[in-house]
Amino acid sequence: MQHPSRRGFLAVAALAAASPLARAATGKPVRLVVPYPAGGVVDVAARIVADDIGTRTGQAFVVENKAGANGNLGAQAVKAAAADGQTVLVGSLFVVLNPLIDRHASFATRDFEPLAEIGAPPNLIVVPASSPLRTLAELIALARRQPGRLNTPNPGTGSSNHLGLELLIQASGIEVAQVPYKGQPPFVVDLVNGELHFAFMTAALALPQIRSGALRPLAVASHHRLDALPELPTLAEAGYADAVVLPWNGWFVPAGTPRAAGEHLAAEVETALRSAEVQRRFSVIGAELPKAPRRFPAFVAAEAERWKRLVAERRIKLDEG
Repeated sequence: MQHPSRRGFLAVAALAAASPLARAATGKPVRLVVPYPAGGVVDVAARIVADDIGTRTGQAFVVENKAGANGNLGAQAVKAAAADGQTVLVGSLFVVLNPLIDRHASFATRDFEPLAEIGAPPNLIVVPASSPLRTLAELIALARRQPGRLNTPNPGTGSSNHLGLELLIQASGIEVAQVPYKGQPPFVVDLVNGELHFAFMTAALALPQIRSGALRPLAVASHHRLDALPELPTLAEAGYADAVVLPWNGWFVPAGTPRAAGEHLAAEVETALRSAEVQRRFSVIGAELPKAPRRFPAFVAAEAERWKRLVAERRIKLDEG
């Protein structure tokens, strides 16, 4: 799997944003609400899928980037929309997590019906190139010898990076110091300089740093190896299968949407993900395809139960700042 330079990634984002689907060229447009800024991996992946559906069916999409409040703004907008199959939320972990940890989340997971998963890049556990650590086992051993002495970034309470860290802490029994950051990019310089000892970092952001020699990967937080780093072991292979947190994204509609409308959209998403062109474009942005996109409703239900337990056990709350 090949991954882009920053210039290549922005080119893909610009191409997706210029899609005729985003201009609602044909038919009654479907409103696709992306609760993240334009040009990010989730936004581009959603546009790629919509572009394929539009090319095949003539269905137009209007992509609305409604970023802010950790996904709450986008979710609330879709919850308030008519349940007629014309409004879709591109949702992720926040759909199940925010109602558990954020008192400002004026929605519940049951307010949405999951349609199909569209996938996302996994996280890697990385250390600075200057670190003597070569394996995850060495990192765990050092953290056990020096409880609370290793620094690691927390780019946002409830992010897949943070939740993966919490599960690894729980599974391995280590103690580390979590340093808060507003997102992943702000901590990269501190990690490369060695002020942070390790990090959970999305593959799309970590791979350029790994290729430049600035970071060293120890494991991939996935159930299978990454095509771009085939020699890198998974967390399961390292003995921590229960600590795997896969960033996921999928399409949701408001609860009460007619079943036929939801099934139609889900089938079109599944067809799009089988397209060789969609798969090629996903590989460019470092996103992995889901194994069973139509099993999304059961997956979301399982995720809701999983994080409910973790939030209670680890007493996770959203920092109000």
